[in-house]
Amino acid sequence: MAVIAKPKHSKLTRHEERVALLFIIIPIIGFLIFTLASFSYGFYQSFTDFNPVRETTTWVWFENYADLLSDANFRDAVGNTIILMAAMPIGISLGLLLAVYLKNLAKGSLILSLFYYLPAITSAVAVNIIWRYIFNAEYGFINQFFGLNIDWIGIDYWFIKIALWVKGVWSAVGVTMILYLAGLNNIPHEYYEASSLDGASKIQQLLHITIPLLNPTTFYLVVTSIIGGLQSFAEAEIFANGQKSARTIVWYIWNKGIYQGKYGLAAAASFLLATVIIIVTIIQLRRSKMLNV
Repeated sequence: MAVIAKPKHSKLTRHEERVALLFIIIPIIGFLIFTLASFSYGFYQSFTDFNPVRETTTWVWFENYADLLSDANFRDAVGNTIILMAAMPIGISLGLLLAVYLKNLAKGSLILSLFYYLPAITSAVAVNIIWRYIFNAEYGFINQFFGLNIDWIGIDYWFIKIALWVKGVWSAVGVTMILYLAGLNNIPHEYYEASSLDGASKIQQLLHITIPLLNPTTFYLVVTSIIGGLQSFAEAEIFANGQKSARTIVWYIWNKGIYQGKYGLAAAASFLLATVIIIVTIIQLRRSKMLNV
């Protein structure tokens, strides 16, 4: 039986492989040190009463997780985070409509695209400070323009969430619009011409051509929006100034760990949050395979 010899790689090919390996190994090392190692050490801390000031660390097993699940403040933070993420579909839908408008009516105007994209490249701290002034009860633009007398960032449970929804949609619509605009540019124009000859209206083209062919973009936006929403912090601390009705999971972790020094409890909350993000991402990836996204 003849043995097929493996092809020998030339010196140039081996050199390219070594250079490629050099470029790959740098992010791998960064992942191992700053992500995997940190995640593992945080997981270990979640079973202890770790505090950098204390000389000894005691193994407490699942006590931190039990305390976490029985903490009403943590449950409130989870509820607030989920409610604030309810604005995500609005932002994605408005971004799609805006992209369709820029593509078909504004002919892809670069000036309008830049204008709508500005929130995406603006500092999150600056955005939250500006919107805090806009919703100010005494001299804010919203109350002054509409003649209202609402304490948006006060103790009311829903007013502060409405304000955060408005700010969140405004902040996210730029990125959504740009990504959808790129997706629209990849849809062949012949599809629309053929459907027009068959008598399809603009609404029918949107529902049966545009939206289905933009599924990969929508999938990406949904996954990244969920991950970003679960990790929101600046909104609770800067915009809402730590108001109870706006405290998120990450704000809870920061408060328990950095502010109160309960690093074990904060590590347990961080691990639960990371687990939820991983599970949500896996579910979305499996769903994308079923939908052929």
